Amino acid sequence: MKRVAIIGPGAMGSLFAYLLNSVFEEIFLVDYIPERAELIRQRGVRVEFKDGVRKQAVNISAEPDKLGEMDLVLVCVKAYATGSAVKRAINLIGKDSLVLSLQNGLGNLEAIEDLVPRERVLGGTTAMGANLIEPGYVRFAGEGETVIGELGGGIEKAELVGEKFKQAGLLVRTTERLMDTIWSKLVINVGINALTALLRVRNGRLLNYEGSKILMREVVREAMEVVEAKGLKLLYSEALGRVEEVAMRTSENISSMLQDVRARRRTEIDAINGAIVREGEKLGIEVPLNRALTLLVQAIEASYSEQLN
Repeated sequence: MKRVAIIGPGAMGSLFAYLLNSVFEEIFLVDYIPERAELIRQRGVRVEFKDGVRKQAVNISAEPDKLGEMDLVLVCVKAYATGSAVKRAINLIGKDSLVLSLQNGLGNLEAIEDLVPRERVLGGTTAMGANLIEPGYVRFAGEGETVIGELGGGIEKAELVGEKFKQAGLLVRTTERLMDTIWSKLVINVGINALTALLRVRNGRLLNYEGSKILMREVVREAMEVVEAKGLKLLYSEALGRVEEVAMRTSENISSMLQDVRARRRTEIDAINGAIVREGEKLGIEVPLNRALTLLVQAIEASYSEQLN
């Protein structure tokens, strides 16, 4: 495994481009905005750690058709852009290429599977934290475990990718229960992201206020009713404890949804709390708080141009 492309030069895409640069012979960032790609090419990827800013020159292109086929394609775009981004970069994906999504929310793997054979689609989660300061410049917000599995079952391909990530110094685990992993991370995002975006606070502050703690518990409880109905191997008490633990461990982190709201960008609410609403509807389960949070964040997005300072 020598050639890797990372689709999306946002916070996580830029961080992984920096971290993985030493273990692949060729690594490319793929953007869809030529002007931004040129800016990052000139400045390099910069990551701000506690002890200073480190810079890494990076190959970046807004013309994926000119890059050739990759051994690995890492998808790091927002959930709502997954299908269009992979379609735009489809010539990167050869008959032996692996495609890995470490994105938030539900629906990403299905969007990729529409374009790539199931046996070559990998998914997972990462607890690595990064805040985007400007194009190509991220502030490292904490180290965490990255979990990788295969959509089609099995473990060999996931372990192949996992070993490369470990060589880069990442904490990596592989799993044969990919959807359990995806849903576990989804429940964490359900309990944290929308609340931080609405309250405009860092993750850990949710544990400081009685109202936000109650809301966190209740949206997680609703999500777990859906999880249990789907037959996944998660428990409410463990899930709530995990949400609270992540909020505490990433207490100074600004969630990706809050970053989007502050920058007046589209959020991933439809793939997170909105996904709980859709799955609940399929199963006949009412999830009123998740519906309310989804509608509130959607209303914030729709009213960006009219919001008061």
